[in-house]
Amino acid sequence: MATISSGPIENNLAAGVRTTTVTVKIDNHDPVNASDILIEGYVLNGTRTLYVQEAITLGPNEVFTKSYYANLVGFEFIFTTSGLAESSTEISMWGKNTAGQLVAAHRLVTSELLGAEGGTPDFEWGETIYWADSSAPGPGTGSPFDPFNSLQATIDAATNSPLAVTFGMRARLIILIAGNSSFNEDIVIPPARHVQILGIGPWQLGNSDLANFASSIPRNVTIQTSQAAEDVYLVQGPAFDARPVTVIGTFNDGTSVSTHTNYTDGAIISGDVTFQNVAVGDPFTTIEFQLLNARVVGNIVQSGHMGNLNTYLYHSRINTMIHNGLNIQRMVDSASDSTINVRGYSHITNSTINGNVTVTLALSDVPPTGIFSSQFATITWTGPLTLDAASNYYFVNSGSILVGTKTVLFSIT
Repeated sequence: MATISSGPIENNLAAGVRTTTVTVKIDNHDPVNASDILIEGYVLNGTRTLYVQEAITLGPNEVFTKSYYANLVGFEFIFTTSGLAESSTEISMWGKNTAGQLVAAHRLVTSELLGAEGGTPDFEWGETIYWADSSAPGPGTGSPFDPFNSLQATIDAATNSPLAVTFGMRARLIILIAGNSSFNEDIVIPPARHVQILGIGPWQLGNSDLANFASSIPRNVTIQTSQAAEDVYLVQGPAFDARPVTVIGTFNDGTSVSTHTNYTDGAIISGDVTFQNVAVGDPFTTIEFQLLNARVVGNIVQSGHMGNLNTYLYHSRINTMIHNGLNIQRMVDSASDSTINVRGYSHITNSTINGNVTVTLALSDVPPTGIFSSQFATITWTGPLTLDAASNYYFVNSGSILVGTKTVLFSIT
C-alpha cells in the first residue's frame, strides 16, 4: 500500500492562482491485474474537514477521470493505492480556474512524490523521464528498474503521457538510453512535442551487425511536424507557448571531425532523419533540432515540412543535408561528408566540410556570424561565404570554388 498527498494547496486570488475545480486522472497500466484507490479530499480553513471520499477499483488498462469542486480557501487531496497493480497505477491531479484553464501551480503527479506513510513510488526521476534499454527483458514500464526494450515504445509512452498531452511542447520529455543499446527499428516522433533522446553511453539505431557498428538494415528517424497540432496548445496562452524540439545524441562530449570517433562514445543513426509534415493545408512551422555527439549515416531529408528548421550540431557527423528552411545555427567540432543545401548558416567552428554547399544567407541569428578554425575538402560553395583568415587559408589551398561573395574576417591583408 502507498499513499501520496498533494500537500496543502492555498488558493491565492491576489496572485491570480485560483483553482475552482480539480481534475483527477488515474491510469492502471497493468495488462492483467487490478488496483484499488481511495480518494480523500480535505477542506483547509483553520480546520481540516473531509469533503471527498471515494473508493474505486481499476481493472487492467483502465482509466478513471473525474472533476471535484475546489473553489475553497485551501484544500488537500490524498490518494491511497493498493492491489496487485499498485506499482503500475499512476495518478495525476490538475487544478482548473473558472475558465476551465489549467492552473499549473496546483498539480500532483505520482512520480514527483514520496509516500506519506512510507510508500515510495517505483519511479522517482520525474514525470517526463523514461528509460530504454535494448537488452532489457521488456516490454517494460519506462522506469530505470524496468526500462522499455523498444525505443518506439519509449517514445510513445513519453509523448502520450498525461503531462505531454496537457502541455504539448512545454513538457520536456527526456528519454535516457542505456549504453550499448541497439534498436533495430524505425522510430517516429509525433508533432507538437519536445523530445530529448540521450544515451548514457554509446548506442545505435539499427542492427549494428557490420564492422564499426554499421548496420546492414538502415533504420530511420521520422520527425513529424504540424502547425495544426501546435495550435491546439498555442491558443491556450503563454503558459503553453513553445516550439517543438527534438534532440538526439549522448551525454558524452566526443568529437566527430575524425572518421571513427562517433562509435566510441556517441549515437549512430544508421538511416535518415526525415522532417515530415502531417498537417493538412498548412505545412509551415518553426521547429528546433539538435544532434549531440551523434552520427547520421543517412541523410537529413525534407518531406513536406516548410518553414524554419533551426539546427544545432555539436560533436556530430552528418552526410547529405537538404532542406530549404534549415538554418545551421551552430556547427561545432563536427563534420559533413556530402552535399549541404540549406537556407543558411550562423556559426560554424572547428569543423570539416567535405561536400558541396549551397546556402542563401549568412545569418546573424547566433553570432558571431561566420566559419572559424575550420577545414574544407575540394568543394564548390554557392552563396555568401563569411569566414576567418585560418578557414580562408584552408578553403583557398584546398582548391575549392566559390560562387558568390566572400567576407574574410580578421584579415590583415
